[in-house]
Amino acid sequence: MAHKRIGKILSALLASAVFATALPQITLPFGSSDISAAYAATEIDGHSFVAESSGYRLYMREDDLSIVVEDKNTGAYMESAISYDDGKNNASWLGAMKSAIVITMINGNDDTQQADLINDDVTINTTKSDKGFYSEIYWNKYKFGLTLNVEIDENGVKAFIPDESIHEDGDSYYIGTIALYPYMGNSYLDDKSGYILVPDGNGALIYLDDKEGRFKSGFSGFIYGTDIGFDESDVTTLLKDRYNTISDSEKVIAPVFGIAHTDDGIAYLAVVEDGEARASIECIPNGVSVDYNRAYAKFTLRKTYTQPTSNNSTAGSLHIFEAERSHSNLGVRYIFLSNEQADYSGMANAYREYLITNGYLNQADDSYNTRIDFLGTERESWVLGTTPVVMTTVDDIYEIYDDLKTAEVTDILSVYKGWQKGGLYDLPISSYSVESKIGGKAKLTELISDCAESGIDFYLYNNALLINPDEKNATFNVVKKINKRKYEQKTYMDVYEKLLFLIPTRSDTLLDRFIKSYTAKGVNNLALAGITNNVFSYNYSGSNYTRYNTQSSYAATVSKVADSTKLIMEQPFAYLWSDTQAFLDMPLYTSAYIFEDESVPFLSMVLKGSIPVYAEYVNFEANKQEFFLKMVESGSFPSFYITKESSAELIYTNSSDIYSSEYSSYKDTIVEYSEKLKELGTQTEGAQIVKHEILENGITKVTYSNGIKVYVNYSLQDETADGITVGSMSYEVGR
Repeated sequence: MAHKRIGKILSALLASAVFATALPQITLPFGSSDISAAYAATEIDGHSFVAESSGYRLYMREDDLSIVVEDKNTGAYMESAISYDDGKNNASWLGAMKSAIVITMINGNDDTQQADLINDDVTINTTKSDKGFYSEIYWNKYKFGLTLNVEIDENGVKAFIPDESIHEDGDSYYIGTIALYPYMGNSYLDDKSGYILVPDGNGALIYLDDKEGRFKSGFSGFIYGTDIGFDESDVTTLLKDRYNTISDSEKVIAPVFGIAHTDDGIAYLAVVEDGEARASIECIPNGVSVDYNRAYAKFTLRKTYTQPTSNNSTAGSLHIFEAERSHSNLGVRYIFLSNEQADYSGMANAYREYLITNGYLNQADDSYNTRIDFLGTERESWVLGTTPVVMTTVDDIYEIYDDLKTAEVTDILSVYKGWQKGGLYDLPISSYSVESKIGGKAKLTELISDCAESGIDFYLYNNALLINPDEKNATFNVVKKINKRKYEQKTYMDVYEKLLFLIPTRSDTLLDRFIKSYTAKGVNNLALAGITNNVFSYNYSGSNYTRYNTQSSYAATVSKVADSTKLIMEQPFAYLWSDTQAFLDMPLYTSAYIFEDESVPFLSMVLKGSIPVYAEYVNFEANKQEFFLKMVESGSFPSFYITKESSAELIYTNSSDIYSSEYSSYKDTIVEYSEKLKELGTQTEGAQIVKHEILENGITKVTYSNGIKVYVNYSLQDETADGITVGSMSYEVGR
């Protein structure tokens, strides 16, 4: 710890010197407001003043375009380049640590060569303005260039690269990826107190303590999930070559990350505003290659992939890269936060405000409901073809609702899966054609109408992405990867071993047909899946389409669907939030990476009070008591996947992983959860989570905008907070 003590002393001395320079005593003429001119000559760590807003000042260094953002009210600041070099780093690392832009180049088939602003022959022409600066940058040896724009506003800074400014003039070097301000808000070992906000699952924190070199990697997650259009490097772990034994990592649902320096009272939330569909979030603790904590967005312009040379899987292959780079503006907005807002709660508040202000999040009815989903029919293999396995009919649903009504459970939202003719995996759905074994179209339509009259929100489930090649003609309109090989999603199940993806235009066409058929019967509640949480590159009819194309197509489709239905979505990505009336299947945990120190309900905090958030199914959680407390903590509503028949009936179907679903086994839990969570939901209805704290005694304290405070105790002993005693593995509500 000697280095930290010495470092703090040096930092204090340097800070005194810096602030003596950065904040001189200036006397302005009476009535003058020309603050910018008064501070134009000031510096912080070699960075000259450029521009300011009402709350922040922007400084920059012209040789590497690194920046400093200073809080005018507190004097605290964050830097995009390291201010302390421990002498352990080679030239490439130092280039990455100081440069505003770090490029991974493709030279032939090698995508590992770095280009930066420190080690390379670069021409930079910078123009400053009262909003910031823009710099035209050209790498003379590699013959490519771009323009970096940095502007300051009332909430912070935006850095962006216009797509039209990116040009590649040579035939030897091409741009693979661009990291934008990769060390913004960096810190050395444990010289700062605070954390990195990681967009893993609902949210996670990596503390800025000394990791002592324990970790070999940090978080790296593609925004909106991995790209199935390219060969992925991960290998599925199977038991007996059949059963998947490793759970998939959580997807990055929202394009955000952040860093908080809690000892300095300054933080930022970064929102990847442009180019997010081809960007990854990198959150890396100290000890991973270098001793600095950092977080940034890395944009992919070209990817390399494996191209088989024949249809024979044992034959050779080529490692090649995309001939044409993707096209999009690239941009990150850094929303800065001060004092009591300089933490992950402040980041959640800032992101919520950002979404609402920009029209990305609309107010929906967030009153409490217990989500009770039903499985209608599945299929199992038979002598020739398949035979139906009926799990929950329309009459069964009536019976279950009546039974719950006697137990005073009436606030219900339901999604009906496997209602369509042919069962759950008869996909895609192109018309309102109902399986006769559950009661037929007339009976289902009557149920939906009766539910509406009794206040139950009843939705039909439609996965608009998948097509089952064993049931439908999948010769055309299916996704091929960029290497022109058909993408296949393995199920590791017996009846249907693989599913395919529809191209976006086909999903749009079939979904439009279904909605017209469905709404013609006077019903319009739709639970949409598949296209809500998948974005990919693909090849179709000899042309390549990027994730930007898919995202744009899905956004247009969903917007159209939202105009003609009452729409809720399964785990929708952030760019679709404005069109959904509810968020289904919110993850309450993270991927549990070893380098993550704490999980926090960041996304739930953002959405609570705007749209209702429903957790993943209670059925499949091993520790149901902890999961219940997670719902209490995050303000989420419970979800149950229910069948009238025993789940043992599903053993020879593709739903054999549903090991517990029978209503009679879950009735008591449904009643108990509904009673407790409805009471809490009523108290917090319409209110936002404005503060989430993990207190020293381990109690989690959640504060709502209406004054309600929820105390959750995950420990095995009673604890007290604010004079309220909270029992072991329990919660209390106060004001």
